[in-house]
Amino acid sequence: MRISMTGMMDSKPYDLELSENESAVLHALIKWPNLSDQSVHLNIKMKKSTFSSIKTRLSDQNYFKRIYVPNFPKLGFELLIAMHGKLNRFSTFDERMRVAGDLVTSFTEDFSAIAEDNQAFNMSVAIKYTDYLKNSEKFIELYMMNNFLSKEGMNFSIFPFELSRIYSFLDYEALVAKVFNIADDNYDNRKIIDTGLSKVVKLTRAERKVLSGLTKYPEESDTTISKQIAVSRNTVANAKRKFLKKNICFMRVVPDLDKLGMTTLNFTYRKFNTKLKEKERIEAVNTVRSLFAPHFYVSNKIEGIFVSAHKSIEEYKAANDELMDYYHKKDYVVEEPKSYQYNIKSTKTIKENHFLPMILKLYNLDETFNYLD
Repeated sequence: MRISMTGMMDSKPYDLELSENESAVLHALIKWPNLSDQSVHLNIKMKKSTFSSIKTRLSDQNYFKRIYVPNFPKLGFELLIAMHGKLNRFSTFDERMRVAGDLVTSFTEDFSAIAEDNQAFNMSVAIKYTDYLKNSEKFIELYMMNNFLSKEGMNFSIFPFELSRIYSFLDYEALVAKVFNIADDNYDNRKIIDTGLSKVVKLTRAERKVLSGLTKYPEESDTTISKQIAVSRNTVANAKRKFLKKNICFMRVVPDLDKLGMTTLNFTYRKFNTKLKEKERIEAVNTVRSLFAPHFYVSNKIEGIFVSAHKSIEEYKAANDELMDYYHKKDYVVEEPKSYQYNIKSTKTIKENHFLPMILKLYNLDETFNYLD
């Protein structure tokens, strides 16, 4: 059996094919990012040599990369914030970056930011809302001064971890399962970031350096990381074991969306009918998962956002039409959702999974992992 990407898009600049074994390995790596290679190849009943050669080939061809994601509430962060909206269509990305690039890239709270000429969204975490508000005020002031905003302006959606549900955080398992026609996991089995009340963990000075090192060098060995952050290899290994066991941070395997045949990135914001019962909310979550396979999905009782990737704008529109029919039939939303679609090839990425600066700032470390105090 061959699983071919050819024909998944209206037009493709390359001919991309993955075998059944290759697709199984890529899906397994994304599904079980914390497991050893031995555990993964046993789970998918594949010979170790076959698994290893395929994994190496997929890695060399940049089909995926590994990252470490901090479990923000356990480190003292209280809020996740999404900013989204339309920009002045007469301004350009290059013009905005020339004027505001230094400011935008200086915000350590932002971990993801993308833009096209007429729209943008970013996502941030903050210990306190005041921290984020200082950034957003500077951003809005500079953009208004230079006439970069549309009349609609930018919208801010705030999700306190204690009051929100994070169904997917850079979790591409549902998407890859959909692409390869493989059964996917329920979101309830894959939640990582703490919601509800969460106790902040205390890390030693060495453990703080290890967490920073893992964030910067996720693909490197314990020996290499130990040399970069000037602690022993045993300290790195013990701290990493502790972090993963206690969910202080967790691994994600992030696929290359373009190589998966995706052309469209979608960001959707919705405002909910607060009279919905919990059972109805869960049903709606599963409906979104089935139709969109979002790799980012967070909501509370009032509002929610999700980010999804699609092989074509037509595929997105078909999914959205079905979702809107469902929403209207169930009286699920109180106003028309806001959705923005981005062309994956032409969209500019300002920040992508940029967690290191916020960890260095949190623990008062410089870029060479030395304490500033």
